[in-house]
Amino acid sequence: MKAMSKTRGAGLTVLIVDDSPDMRSNMRRLLGLTLGVEVVGEAANGEDAIGKIAQLAPQVVLMDVNMPGMDGITATARITSTYPDTVVIVMSVQGETEYVRKAMIAGAKDYLVKPFGAEELVECIQRAWERETARREKVPTAYGAGKQDGKVIAVFSPKGGVGKTTLAVNVAAVLAAERRAKVCLVDLSLQFGDVSVFLGLVPRRTLSDLVSEVTLDAKTIEPYFMQHASGIKVLPAPLSPEYSEYVVPDHIVRILALCRTLFDYVIVDMAASFADTALATLDAADNVLLLGNMDMASLKNMKISLELMQRLGYTKEKVLLVLNQAGYDYGIRFGDLEAALSRKIDFYIHHDDIPATLAANRGTPIVLDQPESKLAKRYRDLVVEHIAVKQKEEEAVSLWRRRQAK
Repeated sequence: MKAMSKTRGAGLTVLIVDDSPDMRSNMRRLLGLTLGVEVVGEAANGEDAIGKIAQLAPQVVLMDVNMPGMDGITATARITSTYPDTVVIVMSVQGETEYVRKAMIAGAKDYLVKPFGAEELVECIQRAWERETARREKVPTAYGAGKQDGKVIAVFSPKGGVGKTTLAVNVAAVLAAERRAKVCLVDLSLQFGDVSVFLGLVPRRTLSDLVSEVTLDAKTIEPYFMQHASGIKVLPAPLSPEYSEYVVPDHIVRILALCRTLFDYVIVDMAASFADTALATLDAADNVLLLGNMDMASLKNMKISLELMQRLGYTKEKVLLVLNQAGYDYGIRFGDLEAALSRKIDFYIHHDDIPATLAANRGTPIVLDQPESKLAKRYRDLVVEHIAVKQKEEEAVSLWRRRQAK
């Protein structure tokens, strides 16, 4: 989402966010004496600030930390993920390193310790803006200026053990190895992620390490990707369950937003949960592959998940129902199943446990380990029919043009 455009004067536009009216008035007075800086508005808390940004489109936000309701750190994280062109400078009476670190992880570009004078305030604003402008000019050259953002595809199931990681790994492998797309596979099963195991990789740096970085950009994230022979780049889950608590929803929003600028496809293997981190992932995704199988517990959870996703405003086009281990040997007819879910299944996979287990034990996706198997074919069909549809259309148009040229 981008803030509304507005006509700008010669100076930098600034929004002041502080719960103290006296502090806001004092900063407005200090900045009012400065050429090249224009205060366009004030806000008393984080929620108010987000609303004002949508209306006023300030270039710089001066954000206090301790405020009632939404605090400054939470507001900073949301602003920097929703309005990436806005520079946030955090202000606080606390100058300890831990406070500075939290502000920078949330996306702040600088940190001011109260009290401060007019010269220090103005210098900080101008320095942060100049530094950010210079950074933006350099970033596109490394990864291709004008590149269209990639597609985020979340693989989700409300029940474990239904083949979610197998699906995520094989979809990623088809896109990377066979369709030559730039693919990132993010393991957001934060407590017990298995993507690295399924790909035969040994992680050293993980998501819990990445979120401790002071800044998050293309240069920072690159060392955290593990390269698989198929061409997939993997962001692995934390090594131990207790480290998962370091990864919060705002981290996920920012990481996925960055990854989609670097890759054609970002495949996300999710945990079987509707925790805050999962909701942040589902919100950020372009498509959700909602996976289940033909046991009653799985179907019940799929129905509940669909109802929740409808309440969240997700369209049918966003959520694709994928039935794994599909067949007529489970005592449930497909028609009855679809009637119970109140919508049609988008894709069926007749799962075979032996090829899947062999591939997992070898650390190789089925589509590469057993490319001629029926299971590998179904994963390719899923990509062609529901994921790389646009690419398929473009290839068809290209073929038609070549034929016309002959």
